[in-house]
Amino acid sequence: MKNGMAIEETPSAAPPAMARERGRNAGVAQATVAALQTMIRDGRLRPGDILPPQRDLARDLNVSRATLREALSILATIGQIVARDSGKGFLCADPAGASSTPSWRFAARYSLSEVYQFRYIVESHAAALAALSHTDGEVAELGQAIAAFRKAARASDLAAYAQADFDFHHLIMRISRNKLLVDMHRTFSSILLESQRLPTERRGSLMIAVQEHDRILEAIAMGDPDGANYYMRKHINMAGSRAGLPPSELP
Repeated sequence: MKNGMAIEETPSAAPPAMARERGRNAGVAQATVAALQTMIRDGRLRPGDILPPQRDLARDLNVSRATLREALSILATIGQIVARDSGKGFLCADPAGASSTPSWRFAARYSLSEVYQFRYIVESHAAALAALSHTDGEVAELGQAIAAFRKAARASDLAAYAQADFDFHHLIMRISRNKLLVDMHRTFSSILLESQRLPTERRGSLMIAVQEHDRILEAIAMGDPDGANYYMRKHINMAGSRAGLPPSELP
C-alpha cells in the first residue's frame, strides 16, 4: 500500500515445503488483519464506510485475493466489519453498536490467553495423531459432529453450537488414541466448553468455524498429519480472535 502498509506475499512454495508455506500464509493473513485494523483505528476507514473492492484492496495491501478474503472473514467474525445488505462487500462497523468483549468467568484460575495456548498445542497434536490412527467409522462420526455443528449454526442455536463444537474437538482427542490427552480434555471440559462459547457472543458468521472444522476433517480423512495440525492451529488461532483476544495474546 502506498502509505507503507504493504504486506509482502511471495508465490506458493513447492510441495516439499507445504507445511512451512501453510504457516507463512497464516502469518500473512494475520498481518493483513492488523493492517486493516490500523486503517480503522487511524480513521482511514470510518464507521459506515464501504470497504474498497477486494481486487483494489488486495492490490494496495500486496496480498492475494484468498489472503484478503481470510482476513476479511476474521474481521467480520469479530464484528469490526459487517456485510452490506446487498451481500456484496463490507461496511466498517460502528464500534458503538458492537458487542463488548465477553467476560471470562475462569479468570481467577487461568487467563483466556492461557486456555487458547493450551488448546493450540494440545489439539493440534491430537489432530495430527488422529490423521494417522483414524478408522472410516471415526471419520463418519466426525462428519456427523460437523453436521450437528452446521445445523446449530443455521438455527442460531448458540448452546447447541458450543456443545457441538466441543464434541467435535473431544472426538478428535479420542481418535488420537492418547488416553492422557482424552483425560486432560475431559478434566478441563467446563473451561474448554466456555472458551468455545465465548465466540458466539460476538457478531459474525457462525458458519466460519464450521468451514474450519470441514478443513480439519478433510486433512484427517486424507491421512495428512501436517495438514490436520496446520488447520487445527489455524482454527484455534481464529477462534481466539473471535473470543476477543487481541493479536498480541493469540497463540
